[in-house]
Amino acid sequence: MGSISSLGIGSGLDVRNLVQQLVDAERAPQENRIDRQQERYETEISALGQVLNGLSGFRETVQELGRQGSFETVEATSSNSGAVGASADAGAEPGSYDIQVNSLARAHSVATDAFESRDSALGTGTLTFRFGTVEADEDGNVTGLAQNAERATRSIEIDPSNDTLTGIRDAVNSAGIGVRASIINDGSGERLVFSSSETGADNGFLVDVDSASAGLNRLAFNQDSTATELTRAGRDASLTVDGLTVTRPGNSVSDLIDGVTLELRETMEAPARIDISRDSSGAEEAIAGFVEAYNQMLGQINELTRFDPESGQAGPLNGNATIRNLVSQLRTSLTAPVDALEGRAVRALSDIGVLTASDGTLELDEQRLENALAADPDAVAALFSPTGIVEGSGFGFDSSRSATHSGRYAVEVSSLATRGSFTGAATSGFPMTIEEGDNSFRISVDGVLSGELSLRPGTYESGDELAGALQALVNGSEALQEAERGVGVRFDAETGRFVVTSQRYGSESEVSLVDVDAALGTALGLSGGSTAAGTDVQGTINGVEAEGFGQYLTGQTGAIDGLKLKVDGNQTGHLGEVIFSRGTMSRLDEVLHNFTGYEGLLRNQTETLSGRLERLEQDRENLDRRMSQVEARYVAQFSAMDQMVAQMNETSRFLSQQLETLNSGNNR
Repeated sequence: MGSISSLGIGSGLDVRNLVQQLVDAERAPQENRIDRQQERYETEISALGQVLNGLSGFRETVQELGRQGSFETVEATSSNSGAVGASADAGAEPGSYDIQVNSLARAHSVATDAFESRDSALGTGTLTFRFGTVEADEDGNVTGLAQNAERATRSIEIDPSNDTLTGIRDAVNSAGIGVRASIINDGSGERLVFSSSETGADNGFLVDVDSASAGLNRLAFNQDSTATELTRAGRDASLTVDGLTVTRPGNSVSDLIDGVTLELRETMEAPARIDISRDSSGAEEAIAGFVEAYNQMLGQINELTRFDPESGQAGPLNGNATIRNLVSQLRTSLTAPVDALEGRAVRALSDIGVLTASDGTLELDEQRLENALAADPDAVAALFSPTGIVEGSGFGFDSSRSATHSGRYAVEVSSLATRGSFTGAATSGFPMTIEEGDNSFRISVDGVLSGELSLRPGTYESGDELAGALQALVNGSEALQEAERGVGVRFDAETGRFVVTSQRYGSESEVSLVDVDAALGTALGLSGGSTAAGTDVQGTINGVEAEGFGQYLTGQTGAIDGLKLKVDGNQTGHLGEVIFSRGTMSRLDEVLHNFTGYEGLLRNQTETLSGRLERLEQDRENLDRRMSQVEARYVAQFSAMDQMVAQMNETSRFLSQQLETLNSGNNR
């Protein structure tokens, strides 16, 4: 404002204070209105911020529950955990078993004879490990090997950089072939010990050496070796389950009782009791946490929207339409049934004991939850998180995408996936002798070409024995292992042919033999034969053609977009139905996103209020300018008045002087 310090000189009035009061009186109503609006907007913004924070915390609970999957856990206990431990996954059925450990599995181990130094050069060459059940006489001399076709034959090159005991030990350990090497000084010298990393009779091994060096040949362990000894034969574990004696290659047994893993630790004189029971405490804890989070969030909203009729006081968000809409949508999402679960024992939160009280809060009936978990645990899981429930056989639910809609969908398979294969020509019969020097080939598996592979020379008594050797040799290819490719090899005794099959399914699966030595190709039928490419599964989901890739069918359009199923059975036609449910938590999360997301309703409302606050600041500036103009007008008016009063006072003084002069003259 301009200065008004000179006003009032002519009139003698306190014009400065008078102008200020007039300006203040004119400013006050408008400034009070701006102040009230600013306070209201700031209060609403703060309250909306509290709601957003509360909803964000609740949304984290909703999202975590939506990722929960199965709620029910299964607990396994052992009456003698020191001898046999037990654990169970969600698929285990409740029950009790008597388990007795008769003997523990152990790993195969061999030791070389003594060397003077661990750092002396032994020569160069190749160590080849063949796995299987080692056959030996009473003196421990090798008489044969029943090859384990599931274990790849592995070779390690020995060159001048690693041709000592120390170097060989390190090379074996770093190769990751399932054999552990160590050097032990037993008093007679340094002995190299090879031990299988896996227990069981079928995980024993022989060591073949391809070298011109006598030193390196001392590491061989096979039918012709004399410088190594069997220090411990591989052995399977033996245990008795409810009176039935069984063997397993390892001390961790997971394929005996469905869903149960046994850890064998000690032999025992009497059986231990293994009890399998269901545990729903995790479900109760998770769902109770959800109920608590919802009630806390709702309590905060109620506090901010309250109205006290006695005091007439209202919360900052009382009557807020956006908040009313939010609460309404949350309640609808909580109480509405999941349509996809029509016909199941569980369709809505109320079915599992999550009930709405008269004040809108939630409460949990734990007994009803236990009953629901016992009646239909799959539906309970589907009530909360994206879940596929299979009603049928021969296929399973794999995954979904955000575009997949909840629903019940029929599954039809017109053709199953197949694996690429090579079927050789007829062989010359068995026993079959493979000569050295004409025994190599290469193989292409799913587009990956192996290096040169050489079949071990010798006499093979049967097609099964040779098939096992071929499978282990191929799967030991470094190129195939790096690409995670492999094959299965079997001998068809009826046709006298070898069949090599890829481990993968689908149109990208293929097997072909290349660069086969002539004699080997003739003997094994590898030079002729035929190849058959793999095929993808074909079928429909909900009557709509789905994309097949290997054993997987995936919906590509509409409601089934992204619904992925694995068809691993051996039947075609109608396999059943898959129920896909996004779950209640997905609905809640969508509602919360609509209100709290980057462009959500609450954030938009907050931004609107913030915009109004900014406009209020502009209103203040405008008010200041107007008041400056008002003050200037008052100053001008009072200045004019002051001048007039001053002139009138001057005239008054002049007239007074004239009158006094006249009066003086008359008196003389």
